[in-house]
Amino acid sequence: MALTQHDRTDIHDLINLHGHLVDAGELDRADELFTPDITYDVTDLGFGSLRGIAAIREAARVLGAANPVGHHVTNIVITPLDDRSARVRSKGIGVNADGTVGSVVYDDVVTRQPGGWRISHRKVTARRAAPGGRDADPRGVLDRWRRAAVNQSVDGMRRVYAADAVHEFPFTRPGLPSRLEGRDEIVGWIAAGWRANALEYQRYRTLAVHDTADPRTIVVEQEVLGTSATTGEFVLPNVVVLTAIDGRIAHLRDYVDIPAAAAALGRDI
Repeated sequence: MALTQHDRTDIHDLINLHGHLVDAGELDRADELFTPDITYDVTDLGFGSLRGIAAIREAARVLGAANPVGHHVTNIVITPLDDRSARVRSKGIGVNADGTVGSVVYDDVVTRQPGGWRISHRKVTARRAAPGGRDADPRGVLDRWRRAAVNQSVDGMRRVYAADAVHEFPFTRPGLPSRLEGRDEIVGWIAAGWRANALEYQRYRTLAVHDTADPRTIVVEQEVLGTSATTGEFVLPNVVVLTAIDGRIAHLRDYVDIPAAAAALGRDI
């Protein structure tokens, strides 16, 4: 059975309601938006895939002042799947407290519930480049590097590093190289680490991003949140100095918090 005009109006209102509730801080009303088992995929933004309303509330709480102050939704397109579900695609514009603006695409599946239509799956994809362009700026490259790390994607890492890239660890310990040269050596070392230890990155938390005199280089203060098969949940703080040329990492200086990494692995330094 096709969706009625009333269904379409309700779905439009549902998609629009998200911005109103989030911007008002009314996350206690999230059950008006989502099914209890919602999957909220924000991997493209470096936060992994959140499952359940409680996880969404917690992620928003942790992000704190870094949350956009304004969420605006446009270009809503509804495609019926059956009489109880539909696919909805829309564009989102996020306005930050400092006046900067970001653009995303929301890909949703909405389902008819006893209390009305709810979002059961949402994937958020950032728009960072014009059609036919590449995520060539250092912030776009940082996002791609983070996604590859969260997904443990060897192909993603190979795409984000330049062939002659250099990855340095100014803080080191026995077993941790101070310098890796070339894409093959860098990605090979990263992949070996994924196979050898039980750390699973779930998302990145950005504390600050600083521009430098060189527009190709940024300094990033960040934390990685994840789980360890040995010690449970962990937070790894670090600072990276990233230089991107032609949409790839040319040089990365990675200031790892050695004690925090050892603690997450359950090892002594």
